[in-house]
Amino acid sequence: MKTKRLLSLLICLLLALLLPLTAFAEGKTAAERGYEAILATDTGKNIVPPKAESYLEEWKTLYCRKAWYAPSLWVESISQLRSGVPCQPMLFEGTEVTVVAEENDMSCILYRDVNYKTCAGWIQSIRLLEDFPGERLTVGKERGGDFETKDAVGLSWSRGYYPGAQQRYTVLDEPVKNCVGFTFEYQMIAENTTWKEIVFGPRTIYVNNGEEWIEAGAFPYPELGAVYVQVWLDEPTDITAIATIADCHAPNMFDFRQTARDFLILSGDGAKEAAGA
Repeated sequence: MKTKRLLSLLICLLLALLLPLTAFAEGKTAAERGYEAILATDTGKNIVPPKAESYLEEWKTLYCRKAWYAPSLWVESISQLRSGVPCQPMLFEGTEVTVVAEENDMSCILYRDVNYKTCAGWIQSIRLLEDFPGERLTVGKERGGDFETKDAVGLSWSRGYYPGAQQRYTVLDEPVKNCVGFTFEYQMIAENTTWKEIVFGPRTIYVNNGEEWIEAGAFPYPELGAVYVQVWLDEPTDITAIATIADCHAPNMFDFRQTARDFLILSGDGAKEAAGA
């Protein structure tokens, strides 16, 4: 009996010690939350972090505006324009960013670069927009139903090429099962030719279900710029990779960026019916 009482007392003491720590973790300041998010990126240790009073209580989701003469903008390591300090990875037009702090008319942002690394850095606040700056397109037929949205999906470039093409594709760190749609961004970032007309043309999106490539539809790409494509699939599909193949005279000559997020997953009765089929 004494052993049980001692054990109960010990458990109560442990709970009493842990509860304040839990409360503290949930009640972190804006500076604590923002600084942790910066350090969690691949480049967070390479920047001068914001001052404590510069962190935002509510983070902002914004988009990189179009540059005047380039497909991307410089990202500083400190809250100062043209600082001379080594820059962070470039920020491309239309890239979604999370603003965690504002200082000296600069925004401290979290974003993904063209190689899917998570980055942190500083950029002029006027370079960010509330709305996507490029064209919004839809591929496939929108469907109704109850969906769950999966945001945090790790991505990487493939080591090999898409079958029959010299184009790398995007690989998901883990399969997204019963996916019925996703948001896709695409942008040509270097033409590598003076004859630009030979690299423009429709792009076809393919998804891989772990066994084969499935055509998901095509979208026009007649000029430079970022496009935001809402992709709808014909049926719930497990996705392990995503590719785009260009229908143009020189489909392997240019460089491009692409990313996918907001995967819509069929849930509830719809998922059960799909599994039964």
